[in-house]
Amino acid sequence: MWKTLVLAIFAIVPTPDMYSQVPCPVSLTSATAQQGRIKLEFRNKGKIPIEQLSLSCTPSANHKSGSAICHHETGIFYPGDESWIEIAYPGANRRSVVLAVKEVYMAGGAFWNTRSSDSCRTLRVPVNR
Repeated sequence: MWKTLVLAIFAIVPTPDMYSQVPCPVSLTSATAQQGRIKLEFRNKGKIPIEQLSLSCTPSANHKSGSAICHHETGIFYPGDESWIEIAYPGANRRSVVLAVKEVYMAGGAFWNTRSSDSCRTLRVPVNR
């Protein structure tokens, strides 16, 4: 009887991780490829500051999103603000790259990742010639 009651309570009460699965808090706006790096502009479209942003970088010839994180950016990125970061990526100016948001740590301990039902849009970085 007690086991059933405990299971019912866990089914009703949401876990803290459920609160963090909100719509994607980041919009990748634009990017330019330069020799050995990518300059990325993004916007915090959430309601609280972002403290860490993790991205994946996949050559666009693969036609699938990469699972490995290629860049972590730490800082304070305020809601509504657009920010520029530079990502070290050898050969960025020789082949197209697809950038995707993988994880976002926000102020107050909130966390967003790609398990969310509302994933972030990817951004294709074209080759600059």
